[in-house]
Amino acid sequence: MIPRGTMFAESNYSERQAMNTAQLEKVAAEVAEVTFKLLANCQEKEERLARQFRISVPEFRTLRMFRGDDHLQIKELIRRVGLSGSRLTRILDSLESNGFVIRSIDLDDRRSIIITLSDKGRRLTGELEQRYVDIHKEILEGIPGEMHETVLVSLSKMLSSLEKWLRQS
Repeated sequence: MIPRGTMFAESNYSERQAMNTAQLEKVAAEVAEVTFKLLANCQEKEERLARQFRISVPEFRTLRMFRGDDHLQIKELIRRVGLSGSRLTRILDSLESNGFVIRSIDLDDRRSIIITLSDKGRRLTGELEQRYVDIHKEILEGIPGEMHETVLVSLSKMLSSLEKWLRQS
């Protein structure tokens, strides 16, 4: 004999599960659209910023990887930037010819190359970073102050979940 109310509870559970699945599908579709638009707008933001400093977007992204570091091994820079060695070499050629970086052989491992920011490169990365922060302050000004922390927490959770998905895929 089925205990009284069990079928009702199972029925409610199935309905809630179907509703949760439908709600998840709806929210996932909306998140997909928002992240698509965010990516496009972030790319536009990077293009504008790079133009202001008369560098390319790949150069901007490469310089941004030095935050907090005056020099990096080429292997670490490749890992951070996520580009092939040959593509990064072309970017570094341009940055070096413009006086932003200096390449040298790692004295501890002569097979490795160290990329060091020049004084000009340190000044540029400082200006880039400050302008990047200023842009995000301007963006946050369009959102009520009491929501700033919620925005940060939500974006951080989204990033963490995306990184986890990427590792598992």
